[in-house]
Amino acid sequence: MANIRETCRVAPDQLQYRCDESLLAEEPFEAIQPCGDIIGQNRALQAMDLGLEIDAKGYNIFVTGQPGSGRLTAVKTLLESVAARVKRPLSDICYVNNFKMAENPMALYLPAGEGRKFKKAVAYLIDSLVTIVPKIFAGETYREDRGRIIKEFETRQHDLFREFEKKIKEKGFVLVQVQIGQAVRPDLQPLIKGEAHGLAELEKAVEEGQFPAEELERLQAEYEVLFKDLQATSEQSRKIAKNLEDELNRLDTSTVLPLINDKVETLKKKYASPPVQQYLAELNQVLIDLLDFFRQGEQGSNGDHGRLREMFSLFTVNLIVDNAEQKTPPVIIEDFPTYKNLFGSVEKVFDPATGWQSDFTRIRSGSFIRANGGYLVVQAADLLQEPYVWPTLKRALRTGRLTITNVDTMTMPGGGLKPETLPLKVKVVLIGESRIYDLLYHLDEEFKKVFKIKAEFDSVMANDRQAVTHYARFVKKVVDEDKLPPFDRSALTAIAEQGVKLTGRKDRLSTRFGYIADLVTEAAWLAQKNGRTTVDGDMVRKVVRMQRQRVDLAETKIQEMYERELYLIDVSGWKVGQINGLSVYDLGELAFGRPSRITASVSPGSDGVINIEREASLSGRIFDKGVLILTGFMRHRYGLDRPLVFSASLCFEQSYGGIDGDSASSTEIYALLSALSGQPIHQALAVTGSVNQKGEIQPIGGGNEKIEGYFDVCMIGDLTGDQGVLIPVQNRPDLMLKDEVVAAVAAGKFHIYAVSTIDEGIEILTGVTAGTRGKDGAYPSGSINRLVEDRLAELAETWRRYLAPHRADADA
Repeated sequence: MANIRETCRVAPDQLQYRCDESLLAEEPFEAIQPCGDIIGQNRALQAMDLGLEIDAKGYNIFVTGQPGSGRLTAVKTLLESVAARVKRPLSDICYVNNFKMAENPMALYLPAGEGRKFKKAVAYLIDSLVTIVPKIFAGETYREDRGRIIKEFETRQHDLFREFEKKIKEKGFVLVQVQIGQAVRPDLQPLIKGEAHGLAELEKAVEEGQFPAEELERLQAEYEVLFKDLQATSEQSRKIAKNLEDELNRLDTSTVLPLINDKVETLKKKYASPPVQQYLAELNQVLIDLLDFFRQGEQGSNGDHGRLREMFSLFTVNLIVDNAEQKTPPVIIEDFPTYKNLFGSVEKVFDPATGWQSDFTRIRSGSFIRANGGYLVVQAADLLQEPYVWPTLKRALRTGRLTITNVDTMTMPGGGLKPETLPLKVKVVLIGESRIYDLLYHLDEEFKKVFKIKAEFDSVMANDRQAVTHYARFVKKVVDEDKLPPFDRSALTAIAEQGVKLTGRKDRLSTRFGYIADLVTEAAWLAQKNGRTTVDGDMVRKVVRMQRQRVDLAETKIQEMYERELYLIDVSGWKVGQINGLSVYDLGELAFGRPSRITASVSPGSDGVINIEREASLSGRIFDKGVLILTGFMRHRYGLDRPLVFSASLCFEQSYGGIDGDSASSTEIYALLSALSGQPIHQALAVTGSVNQKGEIQPIGGGNEKIEGYFDVCMIGDLTGDQGVLIPVQNRPDLMLKDEVVAAVAAGKFHIYAVSTIDEGIEILTGVTAGTRGKDGAYPSGSINRLVEDRLAELAETWRRYLAPHRADADA
């Protein structure tokens, strides 16, 4: 068995990765050029280039990858680079009052920078009219013309009533004003002895015999004729008053109209687009119709001017997108993608008299609107958590149009506006995890129509000279940006080594540059704290240990349970049907391995292999699959010419939570083979490895953590020189163990064995040859396989003899 151990033993120089300093250029740290490129993401960049270059609907981009892989930084850098090359005219967007339908404000598009000028021009127009027109109305010339017109019409009206009064006086009547309720109207009364008397008063006098009835009848008849003349005269008076009003309006118009027309016409010459021309034409007409409001400023008090300006605020321009300072297509990163922040809103104010109110001046833009003509970047997870955002975004991308509204329209009535829909052209980049992309792709039919490009950011890249150089340049970038002390070559290689360890593969480097940046920052802090002017490799490795120590409380507590022997593990001696399996505790920010005792027991019966974890519903589907593969292995090896009739149970002892994965499937086979063959397993050894039905060992994850975890448990006592771990041979190239384990292996106190088959493993564990079938189809006597086969035959015969009398009774 010494030969198989030596064959499978892993040499100390294969247990670690050390970055060769020769991979770095021979230049001082100060001479390294900081990286400005996106590192290690060629596939993702090609996909993004495609999405950005195709100017068609639906070619928006969904970026996937692990957090910390530099997705956001890469996307921002790439978009800014593309935007700098793109020659695309940008627009300002304004909302103005719709004078015909105030609830539907008009949207105006102007070339970038013109929106600000247009807003100022309209404001200047209104302000100048508010200032100049009242002065015109207050001017001497206007007052004289107005006074002349009023005097002329007053004279005409006076002459009219004077002629009427003369006529009625000849008839013995006089014109009086009669109070009727709250109103006063003109009436006629006859003169009797120089005094006016009402007809009702004369009727009473007739009844009392104090006035002749014949005279009353004459006066009544005369009254009827004269009252009709009074009505005609009053109608003529009203016409004179109406003519006076028309004449005054003509005076106002002829006085102010040229001024308004001239100022509006000046704006029309500057802004030729049809929508702006239409708005200015309507503005011109409305200003003319509202000349009376300018009279409020005639007195010239501050209060009058203030009220006038408030009235004319409805003629202002609401500039919601101002690209005056934007020289390239905008790149907007929305960190808080609420409905309001993305798509804008219509603000409302509460008036106790009228309730919730709003107008076009309260329309607010959102980042989707501000990104018109450019790019919008949003985190998918944040966006999908906000109500109404996802369907609105899809609709806007599908139609290329957006209507600014509020999500509270149903719950906050009143003040409802429907601004004109905005045509927009925005390239949206969503950043999220692969699982979010997969869910949207399979469950949302519209998703694949509006996000046609998937850009996958890899978490690793090839570990070669170029990649190590990129790492050094990235470190230089962080150092320059944060003004940190320089890193020597040993520090740069130590950072690369940690980048390799993050991947679990010696031929790969991690692209988690967020973590690498943190590592650089903390190493620089440690160096400065220790009064060092340069960061070296020891500082970097110490920071890595400190990072682990900050989060290893759970690992420490579990280790204490092994030290107190609350977890039962044997790391020496020999036991039948008992073996040390290895598992990984993955807590997210920390993963560590620890051993678990796995036991197997066999007996006559026909239940086959019973896995206690599965029966107790403590196992996952992959673990259950591993147990089924174990059964398949047993049939393939020992049941080709006979049925397997036995009962066996397998158990992870002291396992009280869920367990999943198939990395213990080979371990369970070893325990079962030991129980069946009666050969004890060396408890100094622990095992990890998946297996297939042919008995071939398959690679597993977390190999480094499992080895280090078992080593830590063995270190509770003294190393005996027998302890070690069996791993799949495929995991050997990627071993990156801590220094203490490597030193123990080098000293011969701890061992790593890389096995490729169950036979190799069982021989190392038991010290007994596994055996292969001879020409006669039989395994060699005394081999593990022969012992197992014999034991299975014995169990089957025992079960047959047990069942024989019962079957005889049943037949009888």
